Amino acid sequence: MAPSRRRARSSEPAADLLTSLPPPLLDSILTRLGLRDAVRTSALSRAWRRRWVDLPCLSLGLIGKGGIPAVAVDSVLLRYPGNISNFSIHSLDKHSVRRVDDWLIALCNRGVRSIDLQAPGLAIHSSVFLCTSLVCLELHLCSIPPLPVEFTGFPVLKQLKLMVVKFPPNGEIQLEAIINASPLLDTLTLSYVDTRSEALPGWVIGGANLRSLTIVSNDNHGWQVAELPNLHEATINLEYCDNFSDFGGLLAGLAQARKLTLNKCYPSFTEDHILETLPCTFDNLKSLTLWTHFEEMPTILSTFCMLRNAPNLEELDIMIDVFSDEENEANGEFQNAQWTDDMCPNLQVVRLTGVLCSSNEMCFIQLLLSKATALRMMSITLGYGSLKSSEDALRELITYRRASPHAQIFFDKEP
Repeated sequence: MAPSRRRARSSEPAADLLTSLPPPLLDSILTRLGLRDAVRTSALSRAWRRRWVDLPCLSLGLIGKGGIPAVAVDSVLLRYPGNISNFSIHSLDKHSVRRVDDWLIALCNRGVRSIDLQAPGLAIHSSVFLCTSLVCLELHLCSIPPLPVEFTGFPVLKQLKLMVVKFPPNGEIQLEAIINASPLLDTLTLSYVDTRSEALPGWVIGGANLRSLTIVSNDNHGWQVAELPNLHEATINLEYCDNFSDFGGLLAGLAQARKLTLNKCYPSFTEDHILETLPCTFDNLKSLTLWTHFEEMPTILSTFCMLRNAPNLEELDIMIDVFSDEENEANGEFQNAQWTDDMCPNLQVVRLTGVLCSSNEMCFIQLLLSKATALRMMSITLGYGSLKSSEDALRELITYRRASPHAQIFFDKEP
């Protein structure tokens, strides 16, 4: 009898331990699997056949080549009634291109919280502006449509990143409207945004809650920066922008920043635009990164101007970005005259990269070492084409007087 009972028990189906878990825990597990693996659970048993359809939300990420096939997206949107938390396309195949508009329309009422769309040359559908549950919106390499008449704003949007996108003519009005209609906006990135402005009307970038601002541009599209009371960090890259005259006004809008990166801290190489004074003081600024050089007078004076207006600076990164054989002389006496008694009292860390050991650069390094009383570390990385060998440069550096007894010098060459 015992052997027969063992055979009877062995023929019984094994218990489905997963289905015994609380439904919220099961939902959490399936959601973490991602769409492809969540749908594959349909093959586990009859009880699991439509389990994924009952999830409160799904993520549709990496649609296109190497990711979720376009046909699978169509099937999911047709069969799945719940919310889509994340929708991202990083590579488009031919079928995906034809379906993007329909997908964006379908997302309007699906509670989508994040859209990340990289669509080279594609004119996207205006329904993207009707997804009012968006927390994060990233658009790359696409054309932006006019705002639909139903647009009421993004009440919970926190991140807006626009990279290499093109607006309709006079799109600065539309972009300003989007920003103003996003009251919780925390992070704003505008990288090579073409507003196709025929004039420079002076539209304003604002935001009471904005903490991070990035602007990369080759041209002046008429934007101004309003006072941003909660700004924590800002990156401004105007390396190839030669028609931005009110650079001081731009910096005034960034006055509350704690961390600031300026690629081109000078508006022009001409004497007419030397940045000698600022309409603000960066009292909160702790970390400053400057892409600059010491070969022409405007850049030298602009660099000292920034340092004079950052009284609480603790970290300074200088990236040497230009070298000219026709160096304007700015010797130790001249640079010392630019230094004021209240400059850089809290400066602790200095990193200089791409140093070519020109006389002006060496004078600046010597000045910092002799004036920065709180300095703890200075890191110097020689660039290609340095005028001095590593040995000669280091031999000269160790002779410089140091105002801080704790200052250490670290020396290296670019790999």
